[in-house]
Amino acid sequence: MIDNLFLRIIIVYMRLGKVVQQLRKEKGLSQTELAQKIGKSMRLITYFERGVAGVSLDTLYKIAEALGVSVSELFIKAEEKFQDPEVTILMNRIEDLPEEDRAVVLDLIATYLAHKRKK
Repeated sequence: MIDNLFLRIIIVYMRLGKVVQQLRKEKGLSQTELAQKIGKSMRLITYFERGVAGVSLDTLYKIAEALGVSVSELFIKAEEKFQDPEVTILMNRIEDLPEEDRAVVLDLIATYLAHKRKK
């Protein structure tokens, strides 16, 4: 069974790439430049920003350092992006479901997100 906290963690983690993309652009860096700064491929940066691939915690620290922020700041910004009112309303509705129904809905969402991530 997937609980609400686990689902929130998945969503926040998936949004980290968008946060990195936003900060990278604000710093005037290309994906290639960021990749060179952290010693990784541009493809990894591209996939991470699109939510197609994740990165290790070590790589996340290197990305944060290259962007002049802390890893905590990346997660805080990703969590802020989670505060979409429509998503919050849906999450509240899911929380109000009986436990068995909630488990089904959360499993469906997690499966959908995992499938989208593979594309």
